[in-house]
Amino acid sequence: MIKRVIFDIDNTLIPWKEEYNEEIKEVLKELNIQYTIEEYNKIIEAFNKYEDEYYVFDESLMLEYINKYTNNEYPQIFLTNIFKRWENCLTSKMDPKLIETLEYLKSKYELAILTDWFAQQQKQRLQNAGILKYFETVYSAEKAKRKPFKEAFMQAIGINKPQECVMIGDSLERDIQGALNAGLNAIWFNPNIQDTQSNEYLIITQLDELKEIL
Repeated sequence: MIKRVIFDIDNTLIPWKEEYNEEIKEVLKELNIQYTIEEYNKIIEAFNKYEDEYYVFDESLMLEYINKYTNNEYPQIFLTNIFKRWENCLTSKMDPKLIETLEYLKSKYELAILTDWFAQQQKQRLQNAGILKYFETVYSAEKAKRKPFKEAFMQAIGINKPQECVMIGDSLERDIQGALNAGLNAIWFNPNIQDTQSNEYLIITQLDELKEIL
């Protein structure tokens, strides 16, 4: 019996666009930091590489890593301002049936968030999207290893048993396989997939399909 439904955020509840990286340029301009396109690309690479090499998120460590990777000395406010801009990044193409779907799920289950990012920034994004109120807790990668490590899912299940929880996300490796390895149920959200058959997990192309499944 399912008691808790756990959601990923980016590209599951809230679409993420590569254009959001342009916010880095805006921060560089705000701080009057001169840069080349190569340096800008290096910063983007550093964010991605940090996530690959460090499994727990720490703001000071992240800045140290970015500076080392780019061979630069960006100040703390550089990272702070990027985070502030990113937490306000929302696309206009939100799922029009999302609220209706969350209302339905909230009436039957505990709802929680498991994100591979900092909790405060993600809470603000959920608040800006008008959906934070549906979730009891936002679990992040600050106190436990990020997905797909078992530790991430063990914190997200709360007091429930793994088999009483289901993870919903867009990443097959991190969200789905990670959840299955930890003993949870899993539903893969993939709007672009053609074959929705799997013996290990359910596949949906639209979030409102959850009303028929759960």
